[in-house]
Amino acid sequence: MKKVVIKAPAKVNLTLDVLGVENGYHKIKTLVSTIDLYDTITIKKRKDSRINLIMKGVPVNCETTENNAYRAGKAFADKYKTLGVDIIVNKKIPVGAGLGGSSVDIAGVLNGMKRLYEKEEVLSLANELGSDSGYLLDGGYAVLTGRGDKVDKKDIKEKLYLLIITDDKSITAKESYKLFDKQEKTYKPCTASAEKALKENDFYRFCLILKNDLTSASASKVEEIKANLIALKKAGASAQIMTGSGTAVYGIFPSKGQRQKAYKKLYPLYKKKLIKAQTV
Repeated sequence: MKKVVIKAPAKVNLTLDVLGVENGYHKIKTLVSTIDLYDTITIKKRKDSRINLIMKGVPVNCETTENNAYRAGKAFADKYKTLGVDIIVNKKIPVGAGLGGSSVDIAGVLNGMKRLYEKEEVLSLANELGSDSGYLLDGGYAVLTGRGDKVDKKDIKEKLYLLIITDDKSITAKESYKLFDKQEKTYKPCTASAEKALKENDFYRFCLILKNDLTSASASKVEEIKANLIALKKAGASAQIMTGSGTAVYGIFPSKGQRQKAYKKLYPLYKKKLIKAQTV
């Protein structure tokens, strides 16, 4: 095998409970799912040791050696003493939006190189390179705890229809958690209740439970977050949530048809910032 093509999916946080600080890191509990918004990653073997990266699509503003796709390729090659690769990332998932935009590329490159070089273990590399990356190797529904690095996969079949609003502004997780600490607010955890409702196919109870503890913090820096959540509610979403530390927000709809009605209503305002998706 000389080449592989990987579709690396984005994720959404359906809940996000912040449970305190331990050893300088915020402890969280979050119900997550991957969605059908993908970065497409092509990886080709080289005859030398060079890691070559080409980025297409959504811009990523960092040096090549700091790009997570490059870092993942180099880490794999260093660990397994392989030759280099050409990596082409056709990026559809924005970075700094809470959709896993940079962790996705770590997982995608590691999965691709694992197939290309017929190796078995990449989880330890994924966890070293990014907190969501270990989860994103397989995706699906899961509850993440600790720093987001402890993964408890869930056998949930429910399909959720989402309408995502992205924004040109971004916020880092570090910034959001700093603002969260300044606000000194506490919230009742909801992840276990949300998981139970989803397993029981109780859609409307599930939607009433959902929350993200970082919403107020991130919205204090990026005002559009609050406005976009309100727009989704007015368009008929059964729940409106920020994913991760933002800035992307999304609405959940009980059917494709109702989502399509909301899409038509919101498209004149948001255009390409509006994305239809579903859980996968």
